[in-house]
Amino acid sequence: MKAYGIGGQSGLDGLHLVEAQEPVAGPGEIVVRVAAAGLNYRDLMVLRGQYGAAQPATRVPLSDGVGVIEALGEAVTGFAIGDRVLAPHFINWIAQPFSMALFGQDMGVTADGWLAEKVKLPAAAAIKLPETVSDDTAATLAVVGGTVWHAMIAFGQVQPGELVLAQGTGGVAIFALQLAKAMGAQFAITSSSDAKIDKCRALGADYTVNYRTHPDWPAALMEATGGRGADVVVDTLGFPAFAQTVQATSVNGRIGTLGALSGSPQDSATGSQGLIIAKNITIKGIASGSRAMLSAALDVIASDGIEMLVDREFRFDDAPAAFAHLDSGAHMGKVLIRVG
Repeated sequence: MKAYGIGGQSGLDGLHLVEAQEPVAGPGEIVVRVAAAGLNYRDLMVLRGQYGAAQPATRVPLSDGVGVIEALGEAVTGFAIGDRVLAPHFINWIAQPFSMALFGQDMGVTADGWLAEKVKLPAAAAIKLPETVSDDTAATLAVVGGTVWHAMIAFGQVQPGELVLAQGTGGVAIFALQLAKAMGAQFAITSSSDAKIDKCRALGADYTVNYRTHPDWPAALMEATGGRGADVVVDTLGFPAFAQTVQATSVNGRIGTLGALSGSPQDSATGSQGLIIAKNITIKGIASGSRAMLSAALDVIASDGIEMLVDREFRFDDAPAAFAHLDSGAHMGKVLIRVG
């Protein structure tokens, strides 16, 4: 079968098409013919060797995908040939408390991912898709679905009428907007583009700030909200901008920090401990989400008819161009690769 390898992890040029051996379903496993796969910022970091330990050049990237079951291993129940499925990228994180061991089976990083014609999954990780959920939505959901649910719901415990904040207009921020509105919450979002801000308003954003024209965007948000600030923050900026994130957070606010768009995951935090204490802010690191969290997010998507915002679609043979488009930062929402 055809698949992509990450190469020497020296940059986007390492991505290369290879002929790989077709997977065989062992006991408790399924083989899935891939229909489509989605990109996340961490996929760029993997290609650059900036995400964890070095991986083999043959490692297949991408943590998001959807496909149709082609083969069932021994003792697999609850699934049938032809079922459409997706899975969390931590394929051993079902519903149990998080542990560092889960990083050992992380699709697209320490385990082969979705940028191939076929993938093998533990049946316990797979989630059967409702008919109402499109391939495009499912193919771009695993990382952002579990992550946003973890940050906003499992940890943030957002309530109707509370204000959620996300920074930027990538896949995490846009799905956070969609999920927040489905849960009856208000939403604030930042961007450097007025055109993207207009699209966010059309999706239901209640407060928007252009951080290029308003460098002190926390002050602008606080003014717009009457000094309230955000009750829950889905933090995609990371520690170099953490002082601003804290300033934009309400008293008793909850910050789920999960991204590093303002720098690197290795950066130290900016910000005043005094302000964190004064506001009684709770901060949690968010390492994506479990199968249970992803499944809960999928239930809301199905019931509310949410469609993931796909910025652009690429053919399988054009996968390098998809990575380059994501790297350009010109996208809004998700970037999709059509595999099947």
